[in-house]
Amino acid sequence: MSDPTIAQMLNDVEGQVEALENGILQVEDQIAEYDAEITALENIVGGDATSVTGYSGAMRAYLDGTKTVELAITYTNGDIYTVYGATYGVYDYVGGNITDWVIWYWEFAPLVPPLSPRPPPVEIYIYTGVGWDSDPIVLSYMEGWDWVNDYLTRPLDSGATYGLIPNRDALDGALSILEADKLKIEQSTIMLAPFA
Repeated sequence: MSDPTIAQMLNDVEGQVEALENGILQVEDQIAEYDAEITALENIVGGDATSVTGYSGAMRAYLDGTKTVELAITYTNGDIYTVYGATYGVYDYVGGNITDWVIWYWEFAPLVPPLSPRPPPVEIYIYTGVGWDSDPIVLSYMEGWDWVNDYLTRPLDSGATYGLIPNRDALDGALSILEADKLKIEQSTIMLAPFA
């Protein structure tokens, strides 16, 4: 039993597959471009609290160096150190930041009798909290980091479409659709041939 519509579908397979292959190549090229842009901006953002690059690395160097030295003028009888939280340097549209840190002061134990244990450490400098002095260097690193984080992560449904990672992810989805379509159309030559 021959069906002219099925026969026409089979005649169109080669052209459809070629068009899908071209589409797949174009989407792969676009994904590669987004990946290169994302990598470049990830280098500017810098990464987590172990990073030594980008805004997060610069903030870390500033806090661990200049800022702790500045605070040591006031807090002279103990150790000063910065503790970074789990969200420091994590780029995400909601919750990403380089403000998840606290500078602590741990006073030395008294050296005179009666000897007592070292008192617990205290927070001495927190962004918008204890000791905050609106440090312009901290603010400039945050502003730069926030701007790049937004450029990387802004969702497509947020009133803007410049978010590089959501765009790349959308293209990954489109690529999967194109590949599934191509496979199905290629298989039609086998599955529909008996009815053409």
